[in-house]
Amino acid sequence: MKDTTSSDDLHEGAKESRIIELARVGEAQTTEKKNILYWAFYDAADTVFAMAIISITLFQWGELMGLRAGYTFARSHLLVSTFLMLSNVIVAILMPILGAHSDLVGKRKPLVIILGVMTLAFIPLIALTMKFLLGLLIFLITNVVYQAANLYYESMLPYICDTNSRAKVSAFGVAFGYVGTIFAILLYFLLPRGFGDATVVDDVLSGSVAIDDIQLNWVYWMFIFASVFYLLLFIPFFFVKENKSEIKITESFGRRTRSTFVQLGRTFKEIFKDNKGMLLFLIGWFLINDAVGTCIAILIDYLREGLGLDETIAGAILFGGILVGVAFLFIMGPVIDRKGPKFGVIITAIAWTIGIILTVLSGVTYKTVVIGNITYIYKLRFLAYIAAAILSFGMGSVFVVGRQFILELCPPEKIGQYMGFKKISGKVSAAIGPLIFSGVLAFVLPYGKTLAYQIAILSLLVFFLIGFVIILFIKNNHAKYLKGERFPYKE
Repeated sequence: MKDTTSSDDLHEGAKESRIIELARVGEAQTTEKKNILYWAFYDAADTVFAMAIISITLFQWGELMGLRAGYTFARSHLLVSTFLMLSNVIVAILMPILGAHSDLVGKRKPLVIILGVMTLAFIPLIALTMKFLLGLLIFLITNVVYQAANLYYESMLPYICDTNSRAKVSAFGVAFGYVGTIFAILLYFLLPRGFGDATVVDDVLSGSVAIDDIQLNWVYWMFIFASVFYLLLFIPFFFVKENKSEIKITESFGRRTRSTFVQLGRTFKEIFKDNKGMLLFLIGWFLINDAVGTCIAILIDYLREGLGLDETIAGAILFGGILVGVAFLFIMGPVIDRKGPKFGVIITAIAWTIGIILTVLSGVTYKTVVIGNITYIYKLRFLAYIAAAILSFGMGSVFVVGRQFILELCPPEKIGQYMGFKKISGKVSAAIGPLIFSGVLAFVLPYGKTLAYQIAILSLLVFFLIGFVIILFIKNNHAKYLKGERFPYKE
């Protein structure tokens, strides 16, 4: 007997297969500036978490909490990297499944809201526990929820703006996301003044500060204030309008789950059999994201521990770099709309190569002066300002290029699944990257902290350049995409 439920009538092919077919949602034909601004506010909100917690605070919090718990510096760093890795492995497993589910229901905004609220609730709990391993466990959960919300957020792009504006809108979202970074850096400047400096790790390692006297101070409060700013920037997103399916899925949870995995299996076969461009992208993205994700996680740590800069100088370098990077991003979006993502990859690769080399050179000692019992070490630290600007642009450009590649390489009805597979590639590399970085750091650390950071950072460039070369082999269908064609493209 044929199934006659309403969803079967409205989903093509479901009567024969008893599988819920993907929702067919029409792409947006116009771009409304106010709507794009509302959408971009979420980019700013989730950047607060990425910058304030992952880039600025996580490793310093982990190193201090680890030392308080009786672990060595190297082991504390490795444990933080391990939990970061585990969270990214879980993300890699879950994202395609969640993406397939969103393709079935044809709605993304409600899922972003639910997961975003969960994220801002979990952020302060990381510090409030005052337990090293428990705090790391809560961070793991928070990072998974945050990444899931970001998946649905990125999948909204075709349903809020027209074809010819998508790279520009994506670049605007990434650039506006730096508002969240600016808030994070302001907290980095102001919280030490309001709540006191945190204990310097080197003082503990040298014996100047006893383990029992370690103070978190501003590091603790960063988690609290980050959640507040996340909420403030998140609120405008509630007013976003997206093209969505009006079909209500009424089938049982079991059938929905089965349909999700069947659709996911079909897409997996499609990528490996028919969509070689996507397969090349996933391999290249794996290597590129290894460098990008790890660099985001350790940049502040390098400025502070590798170059010996205090929090104020490190924050000033990052802040100045972001302002320059944002300016270039506004130019990059329209360029990618015209020239395509492959051209964007070339520009991005050049930026990353120069940025990483300058970052390493900023730690080079060019003069040592001994006056009495005091030794003054002079490094090329001014290069860190230039490197921060170039890497800021490079980081933002990578995300814009990645989104545009997915839009051009996937069938519109499978945007969630393809974004999910992009997350697999990116998050597996993000899981491996910090471990490789920490492993290189620990291996070279006996020869000097700055040298260890320099060698570890250089290892990131190798991954990036290999990924860049692989992506260059993807066929350029940008002109066809602008004319309204979608994958599979006609030869």
